[in-house]
Amino acid sequence: MNILILTDFSPQAYNAARYALNSNSGSSKFYVLHASSTGVASKIDEALVDFVARLKKEPAATGHSFYTLPFADNLINATRKAVTEKRIDLIVMGASGKNTSNFQGLGGNTCNVVKKVKCPVLVVPNCEFKQWERLYLPIDLRFPVHTEALQLLQKLPVAPNVSLDVWEFNLNNSEGQIEDFKLPNYKLNRKTLKEESDFFGKFWPEANVKANIIVFFARQLHITEKLLNRLSATETRKQNLPVLILHG
Repeated sequence: MNILILTDFSPQAYNAARYALNSNSGSSKFYVLHASSTGVASKIDEALVDFVARLKKEPAATGHSFYTLPFADNLINATRKAVTEKRIDLIVMGASGKNTSNFQGLGGNTCNVVKKVKCPVLVVPNCEFKQWERLYLPIDLRFPVHTEALQLLQKLPVAPNVSLDVWEFNLNNSEGQIEDFKLPNYKLNRKTLKEESDFFGKFWPEANVKANIIVFFARQLHITEKLLNRLSATETRKQNLPVLILHG
């Protein structure tokens, strides 16, 4: 896999990079990007080299290759360019950065990348890596679902008995349902909910207790906005659940 790590050199960014190393098996290419239109180029280059040097010392770094990507541009333009040129499979970033309190969920840069860059994004809060054994996926059946985007999950190292809990919100009582998720490595558990209040009344409380990670589609705007708003709120100060946002 080609993985892009976005860093502002904060502890949160380094923690996200460590999480990415531990959640990846095989041989992957890690590109570490810092974008700044105001910083001194030599200092940014030096900071990136130091950041990568620390990563290489991590036990999980064995077998991977690392590259630095300094950009004299804004974060969104730099990220889009890197995704295209390096054929990135996954972006990894911290839930918050230097200019965001650790206790206030997603920072502004994180939300912008999720919304404006068409590439899967793994958002990591301040938490240690735990083997992915249970993933929670909310789906709003009123919107198209491109299950091809889920094939990224086949590339990720998961526990042998991993389960994918699919929560299908059928708010219009339609007969439409996804027949085949094409994920042979996962045990599927499916639930259908018919009330909008069930999102925070049933899905969210259970996901926070049982899930290792929440997966959702960026194009499912109704669910995306609910999750991003909740993850960005001050009430999520104890939130330690990574989220994987898919585009497709």
